[in-house]
Amino acid sequence: MYWMELAVQAICIVLEISALACLARWGVWRLVPVFSAYLGFILLRTVVGSIALSSPRFYFDFYWISAPLEAVLTVWAVLESFWLVFASFRLLRWFRFVLPLAVAGALAYSAWRGYHHHFVLVEMTPAAAAVVSAMLMSDYAILSVSVLYFLLTRMLHLAGRVYEDRFILGFGVASLAAAFGGSLRGTFGEGFALVSREAQPIGYLIALLLWLSAVVHPVIYPTSDKSAGASFPQGSLADLKFQLRNLRSFVRKGAR
Repeated sequence: MYWMELAVQAICIVLEISALACLARWGVWRLVPVFSAYLGFILLRTVVGSIALSSPRFYFDFYWISAPLEAVLTVWAVLESFWLVFASFRLLRWFRFVLPLAVAGALAYSAWRGYHHHFVLVEMTPAAAAVVSAMLMSDYAILSVSVLYFLLTRMLHLAGRVYEDRFILGFGVASLAAAFGGSLRGTFGEGFALVSREAQPIGYLIALLLWLSAVVHPVIYPTSDKSAGASFPQGSLADLKFQLRNLRSFVRKGAR
Protein backbone atom coordinates (compact mmCIF):
# COMPACT_ATOMS: atom_id res chain seq x y z
CA MET A 1 0.00 0.00 0.00
CA TYR A 2 2.93 2.32 -0.70
CA TRP A 3 0.73 4.32 -3.06
CA MET A 4 -1.64 5.12 -0.18
CA GLU A 5 1.17 6.46 1.97
CA LEU A 6 2.39 8.65 -0.89
CA ALA A 7 -1.13 9.93 -1.58
CA VAL A 8 -1.77 10.81 2.08
CA GLN A 9 1.62 12.52 2.36
CA ALA A 10 1.04 14.54 -0.80
CA ILE A 11 -2.42 15.65 0.35
CA CYS A 12 -1.03 16.61 3.76
CA ILE A 13 1.69 18.75 2.15
CA VAL A 14 -0.90 20.57 0.03
CA LEU A 15 -3.12 21.17 3.07
CA GLU A 16 -0.18 22.38 5.17
CA ILE A 17 0.83 24.89 2.51
CA SER A 18 -2.78 26.02 2.13
CA ALA A 19 -3.21 26.48 5.89
CA LEU A 20 0.04 28.45 6.17
CA ALA A 21 -1.01 30.64 3.25
CA CYS A 22 -4.35 31.39 4.93
CA LEU A 23 -2.64 32.15 8.24
CA ALA A 24 -0.37 34.60 6.45
CA ARG A 25 -3.17 36.12 4.36
CA TRP A 26 -5.42 36.96 7.31
CA GLY A 27 -2.54 37.76 9.67
CA VAL A 28 -3.72 35.07 12.09
CA TRP A 29 -0.16 33.81 12.54
CA ARG A 30 0.32 36.73 14.94
CA LEU A 31 -2.49 35.36 17.10
CA VAL A 32 -1.15 31.79 17.08
CA PRO A 33 2.61 32.02 16.44
CA VAL A 34 3.36 28.62 18.00
CA PHE A 35 0.70 26.86 15.92
CA SER A 36 2.03 28.58 12.79
CA ALA A 37 5.59 27.56 13.67
CA TYR A 38 4.35 24.00 14.25
CA LEU A 39 2.78 23.81 10.78
CA GLY A 40 5.89 25.25 9.16
CA PHE A 41 8.11 22.83 11.06
CA ILE A 42 5.99 19.82 10.07
CA LEU A 43 6.06 20.89 6.42
CA LEU A 44 9.84 21.32 6.52
CA ARG A 45 10.28 18.01 8.34
CA THR A 46 8.16 16.16 5.77
CA VAL A 47 10.05 17.59 2.80
CA VAL A 48 13.53 17.13 4.30
CA GLY A 49 12.62 13.66 5.58
CA SER A 50 11.48 12.58 2.12
CA ILE A 51 14.73 13.81 0.58
CA ALA A 52 16.78 12.20 3.37
CA LEU A 53 15.42 8.73 2.60
CA SER A 54 18.24 8.33 0.08
CA SER A 55 20.78 8.62 2.92
CA PRO A 56 19.96 6.22 5.79
CA ARG A 57 22.54 7.74 8.14
CA PHE A 58 21.33 11.30 7.60
CA TYR A 59 17.70 10.21 7.91
CA PHE A 60 18.48 8.45 11.20
CA ASP A 61 20.11 11.56 12.68
CA PHE A 62 17.44 13.87 11.29
CA TYR A 63 14.61 11.77 12.72
CA TRP A 64 15.99 11.60 16.25
CA ILE A 65 16.65 15.34 16.30
CA SER A 66 13.35 16.47 14.77
CA ALA A 67 10.95 14.02 16.47
CA PRO A 68 11.37 15.44 20.02
CA LEU A 69 11.05 18.99 18.63
CA GLU A 70 7.79 18.01 16.96
CA ALA A 71 6.41 16.62 20.24
CA VAL A 72 7.36 19.81 22.13
CA LEU A 73 5.86 22.09 19.47
CA THR A 74 2.66 20.04 19.39
CA VAL A 75 2.10 20.26 23.14
CA TRP A 76 3.04 23.94 23.12
CA ALA A 77 0.60 24.71 20.30
CA VAL A 78 -2.25 22.99 22.14
CA LEU A 79 -1.52 24.94 25.33
CA GLU A 80 -1.31 28.15 23.31
CA SER A 81 -4.90 27.78 22.06
CA PHE A 82 -6.06 26.64 25.51
CA TRP A 83 -4.71 29.77 27.21
CA LEU A 84 -6.08 32.06 24.50
CA VAL A 85 -9.58 30.98 25.50
CA PHE A 86 -9.02 30.59 29.24
CA ALA A 87 -6.66 33.51 29.77
CA SER A 88 -8.63 34.64 32.85
CA PHE A 89 -7.86 31.32 34.53
CA ARG A 90 -4.42 32.78 35.11
CA LEU A 91 -6.06 34.84 37.87
CA LEU A 92 -6.12 31.57 39.81
CA ARG A 93 -2.49 31.30 40.82
CA TRP A 94 -2.53 27.54 41.30
CA PHE A 95 -4.24 26.85 37.95
CA ARG A 96 -1.64 28.93 36.15
CA PHE A 97 0.94 26.27 36.92
CA VAL A 98 -1.07 23.07 37.34
CA LEU A 99 -1.71 22.33 33.67
CA PRO A 100 1.79 23.04 32.30
CA LEU A 101 3.44 21.25 35.22
CA ALA A 102 1.10 18.26 34.87
CA VAL A 103 1.95 17.90 31.18
CA ALA A 104 5.67 18.45 31.74
CA GLY A 105 5.65 16.01 34.67
CA ALA A 106 3.90 13.31 32.64
CA LEU A 107 6.39 13.68 29.78
CA ALA A 108 9.38 13.71 32.13
CA TYR A 109 8.17 10.65 34.04
CA SER A 110 7.48 8.80 30.80
CA ALA A 111 10.96 9.63 29.52
CA TRP A 112 12.47 8.45 32.81
CA ARG A 113 10.53 5.18 32.62
CA GLY A 114 11.61 4.66 29.04
CA TYR A 115 15.24 5.33 29.91
CA HIS A 116 15.40 2.94 32.87
CA HIS A 117 12.98 0.30 31.58
CA HIS A 118 13.47 0.52 27.83
CA PHE A 119 11.52 -1.73 25.51
CA VAL A 120 12.85 -5.27 25.57
CA LEU A 121 11.24 -6.22 22.25
CA VAL A 122 12.99 -3.47 20.32
CA GLU A 123 16.73 -2.94 20.11
CA MET A 124 17.36 0.68 21.02
CA THR A 125 19.50 2.68 23.38
CA PRO A 126 18.09 3.92 26.69
CA ALA A 127 18.14 7.50 25.37
CA ALA A 128 16.16 6.49 22.27
CA ALA A 129 13.70 4.58 24.45
CA ALA A 130 13.25 7.69 26.61
CA VAL A 131 12.45 9.81 23.55
CA VAL A 132 9.98 7.27 22.17
CA SER A 133 8.28 6.87 25.53
CA ALA A 134 7.91 10.64 25.97
CA MET A 135 6.52 10.99 22.45
CA LEU A 136 3.94 8.30 23.13
CA MET A 137 2.93 10.03 26.36
CA SER A 138 2.60 13.35 24.51
CA ASP A 139 -0.31 11.89 22.52
CA TYR A 140 -2.18 11.06 25.72
CA ALA A 141 -1.28 14.45 27.26
CA ILE A 142 -2.64 16.29 24.22
CA LEU A 143 -5.76 14.16 24.24
CA SER A 144 -6.31 14.93 27.93
CA VAL A 145 -5.88 18.68 27.41
CA SER A 146 -8.31 18.56 24.47
CA VAL A 147 -10.95 16.80 26.56
CA LEU A 148 -10.43 19.28 29.41
CA TYR A 149 -10.76 22.19 26.97
CA PHE A 150 -14.11 21.09 25.58
CA LEU A 151 -15.45 20.18 29.02
CA LEU A 152 -14.63 23.65 30.32
CA THR A 153 -16.02 25.45 27.28
CA ARG A 154 -19.31 23.57 27.63
CA MET A 155 -19.51 24.05 31.39
CA LEU A 156 -18.80 27.78 31.14
CA HIS A 157 -20.86 28.28 27.96
CA LEU A 158 -17.99 29.82 26.00
CA ALA A 159 -18.75 29.95 22.29
CA GLY A 160 -17.57 31.68 19.14
CA ARG A 161 -13.94 30.53 19.35
CA VAL A 162 -13.85 28.80 15.97
CA TYR A 163 -10.09 28.97 15.57
CA GLU A 164 -9.17 27.54 18.97
CA ASP A 165 -11.99 24.97 18.92
CA ARG A 166 -10.88 23.50 15.61
CA PHE A 167 -7.19 23.77 16.38
CA ILE A 168 -7.55 21.78 19.59
CA LEU A 169 -10.09 19.40 18.08
CA GLY A 170 -7.63 18.68 15.28
CA PHE A 171 -4.82 17.98 17.72
CA GLY A 172 -7.16 15.77 19.74
CA VAL A 173 -8.20 13.74 16.68
CA ALA A 174 -4.57 13.34 15.56
CA SER A 175 -3.47 12.25 19.05
CA LEU A 176 -6.37 9.83 19.39
CA ALA A 177 -5.53 8.25 16.02
CA ALA A 178 -1.86 7.97 16.95
CA ALA A 179 -2.66 6.43 20.34
CA PHE A 180 -5.13 4.02 18.71
CA GLY A 181 -2.59 2.92 16.12
CA GLY A 182 0.09 2.41 18.75
CA SER A 183 -2.24 0.44 21.02
CA LEU A 184 -3.36 -1.73 18.12
CA ARG A 185 0.22 -2.43 17.12
CA GLY A 186 1.24 -3.19 20.69
CA THR A 187 -1.69 -5.55 21.24
CA PHE A 188 -1.88 -7.41 17.94
CA GLY A 189 1.56 -6.87 16.46
CA GLU A 190 1.33 -7.15 12.67
CA GLY A 191 -2.22 -8.55 12.79
CA PHE A 192 -3.70 -5.20 11.73
CA ALA A 193 -0.59 -3.73 10.13
CA LEU A 194 -2.39 -1.54 7.61
CA VAL A 195 -4.73 0.02 10.18
CA SER A 196 -2.04 0.55 12.82
CA ARG A 197 0.37 2.01 10.26
CA GLU A 198 -2.09 4.36 8.58
CA ALA A 199 -4.04 5.45 11.69
CA GLN A 200 -1.65 8.29 12.53
CA PRO A 201 -1.35 9.73 8.98
CA ILE A 202 -5.12 9.57 8.47
CA GLY A 203 -5.71 11.22 11.86
CA TYR A 204 -3.29 14.00 10.95
CA LEU A 205 -5.01 14.42 7.58
CA ILE A 206 -8.35 14.91 9.35
CA ALA A 207 -6.68 17.41 11.70
CA LEU A 208 -5.38 19.40 8.71
CA LEU A 209 -8.87 19.51 7.21
CA LEU A 210 -10.23 20.87 10.50
CA TRP A 211 -7.49 23.49 10.74
CA LEU A 212 -7.93 24.56 7.14
CA SER A 213 -11.70 24.88 7.64
CA ALA A 214 -10.94 27.38 10.40
CA VAL A 215 -8.18 29.48 8.83
CA VAL A 216 -9.78 29.72 5.40
CA HIS A 217 -11.95 32.51 6.85
CA PRO A 218 -10.63 35.72 8.49
CA VAL A 219 -10.49 35.80 12.26
CA ILE A 220 -13.67 37.18 13.80
CA TYR A 221 -11.99 38.96 16.71
CA PRO A 222 -9.13 41.48 16.69
CA THR A 223 -5.71 39.94 16.11
CA SER A 224 -4.10 42.81 17.99
CA ASP A 225 -5.60 41.61 21.26
CA LYS A 226 -4.84 37.98 21.90
CA SER A 227 -7.20 37.82 24.82
CA ALA A 228 -10.14 39.32 22.96
CA GLY A 229 -13.27 37.28 23.50
CA ALA A 230 -11.45 35.03 25.92
CA SER A 231 -12.63 36.64 29.15
CA PHE A 232 -13.81 34.37 31.89
CA PRO A 233 -17.25 35.17 33.39
CA GLN A 234 -16.46 37.11 36.54
CA GLY A 235 -19.44 35.68 38.39
CA SER A 236 -18.27 32.16 37.64
CA LEU A 237 -14.72 33.08 38.61
CA ALA A 238 -15.85 34.50 41.96
CA ASP A 239 -17.97 31.42 42.61
CA LEU A 240 -15.07 29.14 41.70
CA LYS A 241 -12.77 30.98 44.09
CA PHE A 242 -15.40 30.73 46.83
CA GLN A 243 -15.78 26.98 46.32
CA LEU A 244 -12.01 26.51 46.33
CA ARG A 245 -11.68 28.45 49.59
CA ASN A 246 -14.36 26.26 51.16
CA LEU A 247 -12.63 23.12 49.92
CA ARG A 248 -9.27 24.29 51.24
CA SER A 249 -10.79 25.13 54.62
CA PHE A 250 -12.46 21.71 54.76
CA VAL A 251 -9.21 19.92 53.95
CA ARG A 252 -7.30 21.87 56.58
CA LYS A 253 -9.90 21.06 59.26
CA GLY A 254 -9.76 17.41 58.29
CA ALA A 255 -5.96 17.41 58.54
CA ARG A 256 -6.20 18.63 62.13
